Amino acid sequence: MAKVVENLVDSFYTLHISATGTDYQKVEHLQKCDHPSEEKTLDEVTATDDKRTVKAPVDFKEESELEFEYVLDPKDTVHQLIQTSFEGGKELFFQLKYVVATGESRQFKGIVSKLTTDNSDQKKKLRKTGTITITGDVTKISG
Repeated sequence: MAKVVENLVDSFYTLHISATGTDYQKVEHLQKCDHPSEEKTLDEVTATDDKRTVKAPVDFKEESELEFEYVLDPKDTVHQLIQTSFEGGKELFFQLKYVVATGESRQFKGIVSKLTTDNSDQKKKLRKTGTITITGDVTKISG
């Protein structure tokens, strides 16, 4: 029997950045960006007379990181914002928006904790690869 694939959604997405949290601008030439991890923190609460491990969720979020990559345009204002924020250790506001699966879109604050120039392939344009360390709550947003 054939599997039904007509309801599956494409994974097209865009990354938007803001210095203030109000005026978001798209990161042009984005090549990839991970989705934020939303793992629950669990506390082991096993009593001395329990016969199995017992864990309970805690209202605590572990530090989370995600990787991203874009083709560098040194004159692009968003690329400049990423660079200056990295150099100054300044927190930014991020929105990861899915084109079709809009319910999967997320918003969060973070710091660009790593930013590297990738010149490993001379047949490609110069790229920047980076790491965003999430510093605030990850929340769902609509498209």
